[in-house]
Amino acid sequence: MSSPAPDTSHASDLRRLLGFVRPYAFPLFISIAFSLLYSGGLTGRAVLIGPLLDEVVVPQAQLSEDIDLPIPTQASPEEQSAARAQLRENIRENFSQILLGGLALVLLMPIMRLVRDYSCDWITTRLFVDLQSRMGDKLLRLPLRHHVREATGDFMARVGTDTALASRAQFAVFSDGIQNVAQIGVAILTLLALNWQLSVISLLVGPPIAVVLRIFARRIRRSSKARQEQVSEVVQRIVQMLTGIKVIKAFHAEETESQRFAREVLRYFRRSMRVVFYRVVSRSLVELVSQASFVSILFVGVYAVLNELWGLTIGDLVVFVTVSAMLYRPLKAGPGVYNMIQDSLPAARRIFEILDAAETPPDKPGALELDAVRQGVRYENVSFRYERQDVLRNVNLEIRVGETLALVGRTGAGKTTLADLLLRFHDPDSGRILIDGVDIRDLCRSNLHDLVSVVTQEPFLFDGSILTNIQYGRPGATHKEIVEAAQAANAHEFIESFPEGYDTHVGEFGSQLSGGQRQRVTIARAILRDPEILIFDEATSSLDAKAEKVVQDAIHNLMKGRTVLLIAHRLSSVKRADRIAVIEDHTVTSVGTHDELMARGGLYRELVELQLAS
Repeated sequence: MSSPAPDTSHASDLRRLLGFVRPYAFPLFISIAFSLLYSGGLTGRAVLIGPLLDEVVVPQAQLSEDIDLPIPTQASPEEQSAARAQLRENIRENFSQILLGGLALVLLMPIMRLVRDYSCDWITTRLFVDLQSRMGDKLLRLPLRHHVREATGDFMARVGTDTALASRAQFAVFSDGIQNVAQIGVAILTLLALNWQLSVISLLVGPPIAVVLRIFARRIRRSSKARQEQVSEVVQRIVQMLTGIKVIKAFHAEETESQRFAREVLRYFRRSMRVVFYRVVSRSLVELVSQASFVSILFVGVYAVLNELWGLTIGDLVVFVTVSAMLYRPLKAGPGVYNMIQDSLPAARRIFEILDAAETPPDKPGALELDAVRQGVRYENVSFRYERQDVLRNVNLEIRVGETLALVGRTGAGKTTLADLLLRFHDPDSGRILIDGVDIRDLCRSNLHDLVSVVTQEPFLFDGSILTNIQYGRPGATHKEIVEAAQAANAHEFIESFPEGYDTHVGEFGSQLSGGQRQRVTIARAILRDPEILIFDEATSSLDAKAEKVVQDAIHNLMKGRTVLLIAHRLSSVKRADRIAVIEDHTVTSVGTHDELMARGGLYRELVELQLAS
């Protein structure tokens, strides 16, 4: 039976993850260079022990005991005394040289380590920032359909937890990995220079460690993938709890939600501990192999010294054992680095799924720009499906320039989708949408969004001041223009009533303002943008009668002289339209004024009568 082909997808993910370092080649070079220098300093410090023993300590002991001295016994007492004096001088000279070498290392190694650590940390922090920036940029460029399909909690988990975990692989390679490899490389070269026979024995530890790491790598990756998927579930549960907190409290469901959240967290704990189990078992097995190898080297080395094998001296053995200990430290850390990489790869895969997702299509080469709308908007045989379900089918509709066209239909009929298609949040599956006879797919997106602006049912404000929220419509607008837009939106009066005026902080999602105030700020934002075409999507449906009256007046000011697509349920809004289009069975079934549609009967009159009866 043939063995299965190796799975290279994880290696590809790792290469891609490490590829983020390409713009930072120089800091990487500095990191590698100083890692080698520092590792050389560590090894050099250990190597100094050999000559210290063989050329200072042992000769001094022999001199003190007057044994095994390299002095001819037939020499005269004067010659023997001179030889002893010369030996003492050699010992002092050797000791001075070793001391100077040690002092040089004492002075240089802190500088080497400072540069090494700072450059490594700079690289890994920069890569983490780049990874999050790429994710944030990508999320903004994904089509709206992708955002609708995916859960907010999953996006948050990928941008937050997954990027942090994936960056650990970068840290493992560009910080711990570089330092460990540099130390291992320098140590191996030193061991080979000292005694190749003992070096072979010390390197026999490699294959067993490789086998252990390979056995546990796949298990760690599989468990890590399950854990990261559970992170998304936990974050999504938090999002639902926070966004639905009013409903939870209204139904006194705190205990129920707490138990659900606790179950998700417990599931995360269990999956995390499975990863931990595989990591600690693999580290323990590597520790067993390393310790066995170290003890073997010690006994073989002592045997070689006692039997005068391989030219090994006591100083050489002490240096070899010391350098071996230095070698085993990064070798023992290797499984931790390797496991960290394996643990991070599933998170990297989840990140690359987002980075590789199809973006909003770019502008066509030679895309056109319109300076104004002179004829209007026309939908020609427009059809659109979402998740295999018809939303719109063969829609034909015209909005004349300067006209207000209202869309009416049951919930889910496709009214908002018609507006989204005009904004190119989606492209139709068939048919086309024209502005002044030009297919909007042939226009620059930026130009299209300069021409078309939208005021939604749920007014969205950014966490900032009222001024910055209005100015979002046109970033270069002056304060005077912002005030004029607020006045036209009937917002200036309530803004001025606040102690900080236009600098008033609106809070998260505009929580410090009422619904009517938030809506008027969004209308001021649209007025400041000064679009040719306006879309109102149920802009007053969530307001009470008093707030609706104020907002309707603001909307009326904004609609003057513009081409307007109005989506509304309330009769008071619809009756102001020049024409009304009725959407039924995924298409436009009739178009006319309020009186004309009432006279024809059908769905429009049914909806009006239901509203009047309520």
